Amino acid sequence: MIYNQSVFDPWLIESESVQAVITSPPYFALRKYDIPDVIIGEWKGQYGLEPTPSDYVSHTLLWAKEAYRVLRNDGIFFLNIADSYAGSGGAGGDYNTGGLREGQPKYKQSKLNYPTKCQLLIPHRVTIALVDAGWTLRNTIVWHKPNAMPESVTDRFSKKYEYIFMFTKQEKYCFDLDEVREKCSSVNKLRDRNSELSNNGYIGDRFSKGERSEQHPLGKNPGDIWSIPTQPSSEKHFAMWPERLVERMIKCSTRARDMVLDPFCGSGTTLKVAEQLHRKGIGIDLGYHEMSKRRTGKIQKEMFT
Repeated sequence: MIYNQSVFDPWLIESESVQAVITSPPYFALRKYDIPDVIIGEWKGQYGLEPTPSDYVSHTLLWAKEAYRVLRNDGIFFLNIADSYAGSGGAGGDYNTGGLREGQPKYKQSKLNYPTKCQLLIPHRVTIALVDAGWTLRNTIVWHKPNAMPESVTDRFSKKYEYIFMFTKQEKYCFDLDEVREKCSSVNKLRDRNSELSNNGYIGDRFSKGERSEQHPLGKNPGDIWSIPTQPSSEKHFAMWPERLVERMIKCSTRARDMVLDPFCGSGTTLKVAEQLHRKGIGIDLGYHEMSKRRTGKIQKEMFT
């Protein structure tokens, strides 16, 4: 189910009915989407194109309050967000306009009260505001993109990652680590072998005598750095995230038949993966309605025919 509406309008979703909120909202001052403007107080425009970072953060808190309302007390909120630079050429580029990605609409920032080229720390601003608003931050996950788009900048290192923040409402919540464990590498196996030799009287291993490094039979904890390539698509959407990334978030935070919400569902990737994993996917978005409906409809047809 997809609600074709603004996230700043009341959500037609029952309170405490969603097990996981998994989303990637428009980033601050990066690109202009082909969707209608919204009205928030006296301001009219596109969410993500506010005059200042403070305005963007305050608007984020508005829809995050609704996310808090609909999320179950034992649920998890995953928020993917990237940073911006003051004076950016838009569409993910730095001050050097050559950093624009082909096909993305350009958006030129208004003048900000920050030094040109200064990283704005948007993810950090948003996260601190959410914690102050009552959310519990459990993880700061680094999504490393091995195949990240190249940038033409020559006076800094190119960006290869984005943040995913994992929030909860309370101390105890639904989290299934076993669903997302990774196979242990040969390095870990060698480490365990060395530990075993050390316990048998051999010298030189970094483990102290008498200690054992026990491996879980299902594999290791994947940690908070996720190296997952971006996923190519023929769809006309410039910010689609890979299904593997969404799959990990859904598997660790939900069970079969649970409800997964993406309030910025865009092309419908979260909903598509949720359906594949036998969850109920619901979304909210002002644009890309036909694209997301087509993609989720295709997987439903595959599952029930």
